[in-house]
Amino acid sequence: MQSREDRRLRYIDSLRALAALLVLWVHVSEKFTKVASAGSGWVHELTVPINAGRIGVVIFFAISGFVVPFSIKLAHRYPVREFLLTRFFRLYPAYWLSIPLGVLTTYWIWNIPMAPSAILVNLTMLEYIFDVPPAIGLYWTLAIEFVFYVICALLVLTGDIVRYRRIGVIAVALIALHVMIIIVSLRLHNGAWYGGSFWPMHIGIMLWGTLYRAEMSGLASGRFERACLWGTALFVVALYPFVLGRFFGVPYQHTIGYSIGVLIFIVGTRVLRFGWPPLPWLGLISYSIYLFHPVVFNVLLRVVQSSPSDSWLRNWHLGWYVLVVLLLTIAFAALVYYLVERPSIRLGRRIAKRWFGDADAAPAQAVATPA
Repeated sequence: MQSREDRRLRYIDSLRALAALLVLWVHVSEKFTKVASAGSGWVHELTVPINAGRIGVVIFFAISGFVVPFSIKLAHRYPVREFLLTRFFRLYPAYWLSIPLGVLTTYWIWNIPMAPSAILVNLTMLEYIFDVPPAIGLYWTLAIEFVFYVICALLVLTGDIVRYRRIGVIAVALIALHVMIIIVSLRLHNGAWYGGSFWPMHIGIMLWGTLYRAEMSGLASGRFERACLWGTALFVVALYPFVLGRFFGVPYQHTIGYSIGVLIFIVGTRVLRFGWPPLPWLGLISYSIYLFHPVVFNVLLRVVQSSPSDSWLRNWHLGWYVLVVLLLTIAFAALVYYLVERPSIRLGRRIAKRWFGDADAAPAQAVATPA
């Protein structure tokens, strides 16, 4: 019989898989509409009203908040150093592999130049912070993840990582700040402020995910923590698109993805805990699916567009293009996971054990597995 922890990981990995597939569906269907057969554009049009790509990103952010802070081993001598070291080996090796492939398939094969200095900045994962073109457009989410890891490290150093009342206050404040900046930016017609306002929203959702996990674990059972948790969920799911759309004219597509993403996360962790194969396995390789699907679809798109107008590669149903890219991406992502990701993760753990000496010790009770 499976343990509770195994079942938890399976349904979280299933949500990761769903998030990655939503993002892939949006990107591939959008790119291939011009070469697909007439009448099959509905495959992409279905994603537009609900902002399916943003739904996937929001699920990813909620999962990060749910998982990452609870991976920090507070009982160890150097929890912050160990956390940052293991996260580095978890994210950067596969990310670095994606940079040259991204430059090749997003820029060079389309005869678009990219400066060597921009490529070097991309190595840091902070290209959006330094206003440098990304090798692959979806890197913006990784910059937000990077900031969240820094916040987690600071919360450990201050002892606030287990003060869930304070985490709830910060989450609510960040989401409120997002709403306030949007309102002000619309009044001032400042597009830069408008786009930047979603950063606190994303970090707020991550910290909300942390509070959500703590509540599930019985670590945040107070009325105040529950009010922050479920009040935020109610606002994002039920009120956020209506309030900003009805009273401030924010396009529905800019907000509905957050509502649906948070709702799917709640349902997927409390009501329908999917663990059906192969969803958990796809969730296991979801980071590589997310990183490398633009590499795959850009190559295929270049091949299709370079083929003669009567080529058998042209005028497929859009759904077939999405399916082919999906299968090729899964195959490539599996190779990256087993040859790069998993060895890097294990190397990071070995180095942490050697440097800090207690990497295999049990985590602190404050970050226990949820019931």
